[in-house]
Order: sequence, then structure tokens, then C-alpha cells
Amino acid sequence: MEEKTSNKASDKASKEIPPRRPAWNVWQGLFLLLIIYALEFFFGWLRTPQELDQLEGFFRYLTVGMGEALLYLVILLGFFRLIKRPLRELGLVRPLFRYILLGLLMGVFLLVAVGLLGNFLANLLGTPAPQSFTLVLVGAQYDWQLILLILLGGVIAPIKEEVFFRGLFYPPFRQEYGRGKGILFTAGLFALLHFDVVRFLPLLVGGVVLTWLYEKSGSLWPSIIAHGTWNTLMALMVWIQR
Repeated sequence: MEEKTSNKASDKASKEIPPRRPAWNVWQGLFLLLIIYALEFFFGWLRTPQELDQLEGFFRYLTVGMGEALLYLVILLGFFRLIKRPLRELGLVRPLFRYILLGLLMGVFLLVAVGLLGNFLANLLGTPAPQSFTLVLVGAQYDWQLILLILLGGVIAPIKEEVFFRGLFYPPFRQEYGRGKGILFTAGLFALLHFDVVRFLPLLVGGVVLTWLYEKSGSLWPSIIAHGTWNTLMALMVWIQR
């Protein structure tokens, strides 16, 4: 009787999202990222894009962004096939409707909170160089360019980043260090791998909110929605203020 109860508890724990006992660890996630960066270096995708205010630069930026997303997907699918685990363990499960609304709300919150913190740090430390996404957005001349950039920055990039940072890294961090430290370490990795010293703290705050959303909802989709809302509103603000 006790054995049956124990097995039921174990089955329940294995089905929880984020998984209590993920079948992978942080080092495997870092190894996957190393493979991705090595391939991106080989393809020349790590070089700073040039002439982003022209159509040629725009299409190169778009191609690299789409290619990166495809590369992440292929590597992740291959890894999960290798360890024989379903992708739902990354948090790709249907959320409750209230968490979808919470994701939208948190996206607006991040726009305001991270924006204010970024402005404060810019006044304190100096204005950092604009990101490539901002440069290509400012240089865009047509509405169809805006639509494609929002598709890339507001849909594709959030899915890619949330699946990796929240879906892949948070479960083993949480298993090893608990929820609080797991959220902080996941957010720290998210901020660190953007390779931007001045924006590290705002990205850390954003990463904490996005990881907390995943923990609270048990689904990656609210985090993806919040991330996408944040990026889309930022893109629209830049477009309007050009």
C-alpha cells in the first residue's frame, strides 16, 4: 500500500510543470548553448550587423534572426529526442485563461518598470549604444518592415528565449537551489547572455518577472506572452518616436 502511494506521488511529481525532477541538468543546457554559439560563429551570425538602416542590412538581420530561431529549435528537438522526454516538460502546456491575462499585464509592467530603471541607469552611467533591433527599426522605411520586425521581436524571439531560459534552465536550477535562488539564477543567466553591462540590471529584473510567471502559471505561454508584449510595445514606441 505504501509502495503504491509512493509511486503515485512520484508520478504526480514527474508530471508537474516545471518538472520537479527534470531529466536534464544545467551543464547540459550550457553545452547546448555552446553548440549553438559555435554554429552561429561558423555561419558568421555573431558578427555585428552592418548598414541596418538600408534594405540589405534589414534583410540580413531578419535572415539571421529567423536562422537563429530555427537553429535553437533543431538543437532542442534533437536533445529532447536523445533524452526521450516530451517537449511539454519545457512548459509548453496550455495555461489557465487568467494567466494569459496576467502575462499581458506583466508585459505592460515590464515595459514601464524596466524602461524607468534603464533610464535611471543611463543617466547615472551614460547612455549605452543602441541595440541592433533598435537600429534596424529606426532605419525601417515601410510598414511591412515594422510588421516583420514585430513578428521577429514580438513572437519568434520571445518563444526562442523563453523555451531556453525558462523552459530549459529554470527546472534544474530550481531542483538544485529551490524556487527563490532558481528564479534569480535563471534571470541572471538570461541577463548575462545578452552581453550588455549597462542593461544587465534591467534585464535581470525582466528575467525575474518572466521566470516567476512560469513558476506561478505552470506554463511557458504566459511568460512568452509577457515577453512578446514587452518587446512589441517597445518596438511600437521606437517606431512612433523615430
